[in-house]
Amino acid sequence: MGRTESLDPGLRDLLSRLRDRVRRYIVWDSLLAIAALVLVVFWVALAVDYLPVRIGGSEMPRSARAVVLFVVAVLVVVILAKWLWGRLNRELPDDSLALLIERHHPSLGGRLVTAVQLTQQNRSHDSHSPVLLQHVHQEAAAAVDQVEFGRVFRWEPIRRKLMLVVPLLLAALVMAIASPQTFARAVGRLSLFSDSPWPRKAELEMIGVESPIITADETEEVGTELLSFEDKTLRLARGSSTTLRIRAATEELGHTVPEICTVSYVDDSGNRGQSNLRRVGRIQDGYQSFVLDGPPLASLAESVTMTIRGLDDRLLDYRIEAVDPPAIADMELAIRYPDYLRIFDAGGASPDSSDQILKYQAGFRIREGSSLTLRGTSSKPLGGVDVSTTSEDVSEDVETEAAEPVVKIADDRMSFEWSVTDLREPTSVRLVPKDETGISAQASYRYFIGVVRDQVPETSMTMKGIGSSITPIAMLPIQATATDDYGVESLSLTMAVRASEENVADNSSEAKPDDSINAEPQQHTVSPEIDRDGNADWTFDLRDLTDDGTVSGLAPGASVQIFTTAKDRFDLGAPHSIRGEVVRLQVVTPETLLATLERRELEFRSRLEQAIDETQRLRQSLAAVQNDALDVLQSPEEENNPDESDILEDNEVDGEEDVRARQRVQLRIRQAELQTTKSTEELAGIVVGLEDMLLEMVQNRVDSVDRRERLEVGVHDPLSAVVTEPLPRLQRQITSMERVLMSEDTAESSPANMTDAVTAAIATTDEVLLSLNAVLEKMLDLESFNEILDLVRGLISDQEELIEETEETRNQQVQDLFK
Repeated sequence: MGRTESLDPGLRDLLSRLRDRVRRYIVWDSLLAIAALVLVVFWVALAVDYLPVRIGGSEMPRSARAVVLFVVAVLVVVILAKWLWGRLNRELPDDSLALLIERHHPSLGGRLVTAVQLTQQNRSHDSHSPVLLQHVHQEAAAAVDQVEFGRVFRWEPIRRKLMLVVPLLLAALVMAIASPQTFARAVGRLSLFSDSPWPRKAELEMIGVESPIITADETEEVGTELLSFEDKTLRLARGSSTTLRIRAATEELGHTVPEICTVSYVDDSGNRGQSNLRRVGRIQDGYQSFVLDGPPLASLAESVTMTIRGLDDRLLDYRIEAVDPPAIADMELAIRYPDYLRIFDAGGASPDSSDQILKYQAGFRIREGSSLTLRGTSSKPLGGVDVSTTSEDVSEDVETEAAEPVVKIADDRMSFEWSVTDLREPTSVRLVPKDETGISAQASYRYFIGVVRDQVPETSMTMKGIGSSITPIAMLPIQATATDDYGVESLSLTMAVRASEENVADNSSEAKPDDSINAEPQQHTVSPEIDRDGNADWTFDLRDLTDDGTVSGLAPGASVQIFTTAKDRFDLGAPHSIRGEVVRLQVVTPETLLATLERRELEFRSRLEQAIDETQRLRQSLAAVQNDALDVLQSPEEENNPDESDILEDNEVDGEEDVRARQRVQLRIRQAELQTTKSTEELAGIVVGLEDMLLEMVQNRVDSVDRRERLEVGVHDPLSAVVTEPLPRLQRQITSMERVLMSEDTAESSPANMTDAVTAAIATTDEVLLSLNAVLEKMLDLESFNEILDLVRGLISDQEELIEETEETRNQQVQDLFK
């Protein structure tokens, strides 16, 4: 400081006291600045942290509070460094202090500054009078009592700081006294020692998300599971529809239940929205439940972040992440056929090998009894696969749950297998894959496996040349056919002979007492060889069977039944065997059979007479068509040389009449063509009937060679010739008539061409009539011959009856002699 020893003690004490007061002023000014900063920041931060809560907002986050605390600390350090420490370390020389006093006390007249400066030891080169210096020094010392330190300092900054600090400090004290918990919570939150939220009127609590449980079993009721948030995050399957559940504390717990709770959300694409939760149920255990079952949780498409608001409480930043559920990307089927389909299997196949592997397609069906393995590929690693099957029994129209085989998941977790053996019924397989975190597909994958049931074989039988009546020595040629979807194993022919009641009675009277005559039909079964198409031929020769004793009782009046039995290779249950239609034949005498054939011959003659009559009408129709066609085709003669104007006026009318006339003639030609077709079919039917009748005579061994030859040569062959040649030619000629009529070529549709066509058709018709009449005359001759044969048969029958009556009379006379 450089004070002189000659400075008055009063002046030294004055300067010392001023120096101390300056330092106290600096300390108080700095402390008040720090207190003002802390209190202002405290109340501002408290307002920012608490007031939004009262109007429905949220507290200031911890990060923001940390920033505020850091800024305050920096500012306090700055104040301490610059305002306090920096100013306290500055020198306060005596002459500066004296000058400060002189500035605020002009009455000193510079005496104090002069006395202080001239008494400094390090001061030189000053020329002054010591007497004058002493006089000035004395005057300055005498004026010490007049110095007022209050005039030296500026108290306005201190007052302003006090005006700010005192109210804020009093308010803090009042808050601390009135609500210590609130004050402690505020201090704790702003100092980052606590993150406990401010108390609110409402209190919301997150319960979780209720999600439906997706199972493969559609018969069970769909349940739900409650999923909880972990660190405010929850993973759900994309496309799922879930329900958000929260609850609010009620007055029982000291809170107010919000009337409406609202969720605000934003997805990862930036789309924002808002939905209201609805109140459900009644108050339970002091809480009221709220749910949200609409957007954004309905058909969740993207990840979403939600904030739930109710009165002044908030549930902030709850995130639902949309995860792609596992999907079955590919499905193939491995099929192993049952043993009854392995016709050509040498037995070397492994039981675990597959006969066929293919991709699944809708409408797929497998053979009954096959083993099936479904091999699926997933889009992401699997944690499990829920499977359910439903077998549809089409025979009883019911659905039954089948046993659930175990699903095998591969080591890489990307594929799985599910197998079922001996599949008998159409089966619906439902699969629900789940990933390793438990998220499942939102709908079951359904695969319908149809079953091609093994059908019962079908069999048919025909006997060519055999009618409903046969002779006891007939030959029965049988052509049998058996078909099955997978081949026929065996085919058998059975002939059952039932003797007539008269023969049974006669045999019973002649038999010994211990003999028993069985009236049940005798059966004879054979198994002919069948070709690859299931066809078999066999002939039952009744004469040979009777001679070797295979069958007996083949007398007139007996009946013969023939049927087929076919069996396939099905071995999964009751054998598939079927009995074909039964053909019943009546055993008659040759005479009776011939009489039946004669009646059929009369029927053929009646049909032939009808065909002749229709052919005659056809000829008349062709003659009429010729006249009409010539009228249409003949050019009209020009009368009176009409001029061109008359031709133009009548052209349209004449054209319409010509078209209608041509259509009428065309209609009659087509009717003639249809009649020709009908006659051809009728005569062809007679030919076929005659062939059957001739063959029937051969198969029944009817001794009537002359009859067969006359019938074949005189009737069958001529009719066959008519059907083969004249009638088809007649049909072609009638067709040519229509072509000539409707031709647009004038040269082709000339009357001459029409005349030639009609003349040829009429000539062919006459040829047909001559042939048919010749056949009819032959049939009449055969009828006369048959009548003669009938007379001879009658005479023979009468003779036999007379002989029988004579024998009976003689026997009666012999018996009368012994009476």
